[in-house]
Amino acid sequence: MKRSNAVARRICWLVVMAGVAIFSPSEFGAGRAAATAITIVDQNGRLVANAPPSTISQIFDVTVGPNGMFQFSPSTVNISVGDTVRWTWASSNHSVTSGNPCVADSQFCSPDDTNCGAGVLSNTGAVYQHTFTQAGTYSYFCALHCEYGMTGTINVASAPMAQSAFSRKVHGGAGTFDVPLPLTGNVGVECRSGGGTNDYQMIINFATSVTVGDAAVTSGNGTVSSFSVSGSQVTVNLTGVTNVQRITVTLFNVNDGTHMGNVPVSMGVLVGDVNGNAAVNASDVGLTKSQVGVPVSGSNFREDVNANGTISATDVALVKSKVGTALPP
Repeated sequence: MKRSNAVARRICWLVVMAGVAIFSPSEFGAGRAAATAITIVDQNGRLVANAPPSTISQIFDVTVGPNGMFQFSPSTVNISVGDTVRWTWASSNHSVTSGNPCVADSQFCSPDDTNCGAGVLSNTGAVYQHTFTQAGTYSYFCALHCEYGMTGTINVASAPMAQSAFSRKVHGGAGTFDVPLPLTGNVGVECRSGGGTNDYQMIINFATSVTVGDAAVTSGNGTVSSFSVSGSQVTVNLTGVTNVQRITVTLFNVNDGTHMGNVPVSMGVLVGDVNGNAAVNASDVGLTKSQVGVPVSGSNFREDVNANGTISATDVALVKSKVGTALPP
């Protein structure tokens, strides 16, 4: 009896091994991928794009009618200007209709922000999203179940306004000097070298003390190596910042106690552009030559292109090597 059981187990094992040999590892991987793939369609059966959100705005999800209940989950969402709310239907015969319960105000509504007063109902699997571009409090409801308390609120906060921004470098023993970075209009141009690892430092000032959730390069080439907050001033250290570019650093979830949102600050990087006109040419070479041997100060620190605390032939040579470069439009 024991022998027959052993034979049976051996036969079973051989069958399993044969199955493994028939199905390749790639086929097993494909099977796993297929099992976890999720397809979302809108109320008309059309595929919903599964694109990632932008690096600045965020997407917040709300479930419509979870477990067949007449509610939105969560019923209150706190977001910032530029963020998107995405509603996904977990049960049928519901709408997302903006307005104080239960009167539509036509600011937004499922399925496509049109004919809001009709209160078009959607079914399980439907997805609707809306991007909020203005601060304020937005109420909404389900047209069919509003009287049962199926309502929601979106609180949209505006970001604190930065008051000023600078690109800061230490020029050896000559001191620390800042290149202004205008928050509107033409971008400020950082003309100084970032050294061997292309390091730069941004200073962003606010009117009052703030907290910051994170900081990242959201446009251009470079990386935030660290950032710190001291009261109303935020310091962002950058590395790997390439020359001849416009770079944008975004502070995420900046909160001053009243407002909260994301704050982008841009800077042009063009080594040798000592006059800040977004192009390196003979004028920049001439300006640098005229300051050779002159002590570095607040009026000529841009000519100290290598930021070593003295203006010399080395700076002139560096500017000459960049002649012909210009910021992209």
